[in-house]
Amino acid sequence: MPSCLLLIAALVAAQVAVSSPAEPVVAVWYRGTPAGTPRQDDLAAIRAQGFTGVTWPAGQTSRVDELRRIAGSLGLAVTVQAAPVPLTAASALRPTDRVDVDVTHLAADGIPALVWRAVGHGARTIAFDSGSQAGAPLTDATGRPLPWVGAASAIARQLTFNARLFLDARAGPRIAIQPPAPAGVDVVLLETGRAWMLIATNTSNARATTVAELPAAVPPALWTSLLDGSGLSMLSRPSGPRWTFELAAGEAAIWVIDK
Repeated sequence: MPSCLLLIAALVAAQVAVSSPAEPVVAVWYRGTPAGTPRQDDLAAIRAQGFTGVTWPAGQTSRVDELRRIAGSLGLAVTVQAAPVPLTAASALRPTDRVDVDVTHLAADGIPALVWRAVGHGARTIAFDSGSQAGAPLTDATGRPLPWVGAASAIARQLTFNARLFLDARAGPRIAIQPPAPAGVDVVLLETGRAWMLIATNTSNARATTVAELPAAVPPALWTSLLDGSGLSMLSRPSGPRWTFELAAGEAAIWVIDK
């Protein structure tokens, strides 16, 4: 097994052994069925998709204790917030710890780049808002899953599985992108005591190919994709690895390597 996969497995084992209340949370905005009334079936459906929390409107406080009781029994965290503030490509570069993703105006294939960009820059609670004012927030009127659910659920599961890795991550040295830098491309280097992590995102509407220059302290190989388990080697140079990469519109790539 590659060393990076061993590292990830060890981090996950530590996470299971010691549950942390500060784990990353991927939530959905939930307003009740009918509005203001929490329903266990709705919350169970949210949990079944891999989400770990719900965000409840601050204007609906009369039954929030009931919501917390039901959600707690299902392993869902509850956050009470005012109106959502939609995340943008620009604000994802300087996010607060908690961000809202308005999926009513965001194509499903644009979700990975936007959300992983925010995570790479420090966001640890992500709340997806389908705009549903009442009823299950994951389905349309016919009961079919909404287009955004698959992409959001995949992010939720990745952050849950690798929670300790993201909790321990801190900003690493700045990455230089060779000019001309493609519009919409961002690359951030994070580090823990045991690993380096690269998060590259493309929030533009076009495929982008670019070259990133990494610091000399970072190994050129063997990187492992956190998203699909594939491997990566970079061009080794005395000044540091050179990484030539391509991202489709809306795509994110996450790579991890042992220190």
